[in-house]
Amino acid sequence: MKRILVGVLVALPLFIAAMPKQASALVIDIGGHHHHRWIRGHWERRHNHRVWIRGHYER
Repeated sequence: MKRILVGVLVALPLFIAAMPKQASALVIDIGGHHHHRWIRGHWERRHNHRVWIRGHYER
């Protein structure tokens, strides 16, 4: 039982560190300074239906 508990306590910080982080709101291209704006996910009306648009970068 102690081995399982120790294993979980060791693995938990590694799992948290490996989780994907939210994307940065600012991206700089190598060729110049092109700032990208993060657009959050939102609902849009298309063809008389509501459609979920995922978050994305926009120039």
